[in-house]
Amino acid sequence: MFKSLIVLGAGCLPLMGVSNHIFTGARLGASIGFEGSYGQQVSMVNPSTKPDGSPACPSNNCKGDELIGFYARDKQPSFAFTYTVGDELFFDKLAISGMRVYGTMEYTHAALGERYKVENKGGKNYDPQYIKAVDPTTGNVIPQAVTNGNPPPDGFKNVGGDLAVPNGYNSSCARLGASNPLGLCPTPTPQESLLQHPANAISLGLNVDFFLNVPIDYWVRKRNAKFLFFKWGVFVGGGVEYTMFWSDHFVNQALGKKTRFFAAGSGFFVNVGTQLYVGKHNRLIMGWKFPYYKFGAQNWYNYGNSNPGTQQTLKQTLSITPLSQFFLGYAYLF
Repeated sequence: MFKSLIVLGAGCLPLMGVSNHIFTGARLGASIGFEGSYGQQVSMVNPSTKPDGSPACPSNNCKGDELIGFYARDKQPSFAFTYTVGDELFFDKLAISGMRVYGTMEYTHAALGERYKVENKGGKNYDPQYIKAVDPTTGNVIPQAVTNGNPPPDGFKNVGGDLAVPNGYNSSCARLGASNPLGLCPTPTPQESLLQHPANAISLGLNVDFFLNVPIDYWVRKRNAKFLFFKWGVFVGGGVEYTMFWSDHFVNQALGKKTRFFAAGSGFFVNVGTQLYVGKHNRLIMGWKFPYYKFGAQNWYNYGNSNPGTQQTLKQTLSITPLSQFFLGYAYLF
């Protein structure tokens, strides 16, 4: 029995005809682009209390509303170039079926469109009228209460509601008043445009494709034995990739200066397309790539007033979604 199986297996080997070929190639692509969101929220640590003695902010962490801007893809496609290297296997003598495993390094000249929506997620957990701070010049608590209609002490100005702050105290982002005597900053609205110039994106990927070919040369050789290796087929596959997305020209409008614009992350994608073999060494492909992931980043900056008791932190959250890409490619099989 065992001997018979060995003989049967040996007889089937010529039918399989498995062969593999190292290959390298390149693809030119046109990506639909990228979509994104950009969230902002201010916060600060402050131990102030309300008149009843309860904390003005839960756990002394004073948060403003979280605002998120949503950005459409750019109207123009994003150019992409991809280098590939890998190994391709044919499962049969006629090269009808097979698979390939390969790595990719892709560069995309990326762009984002304009903001089309702003969503307020809420989150504000304090009332600015109860926040107090220490005046660094005098060491006194501000704002100071003005009672019985008396004028404020020397060197102070009334901001309403019988409250006074030092004459030199101002806020860069809010008007001083009874409801906000220290001029605490509200969360700024996300800017209308994130990228005034295209950004850069580099993706490193690992792919696996499976394919089926029509052996056109098999039938043609019945009439012309010298006809070249010629197959047409389809492939489907996918993989995982890690993407880095950055811009050196980002102007952070909330801060009024250039700041870091970098996001990174990984996920999976799907490839589908068609292929044509012209000779044993040349493969032409046309296909679509469909990413199914997002990547992002978070950054924190000092924001608003410089007074240690009222300076806030601005948290900015970036999320990028890559969209589908059409590509044409060539590979040389060794």
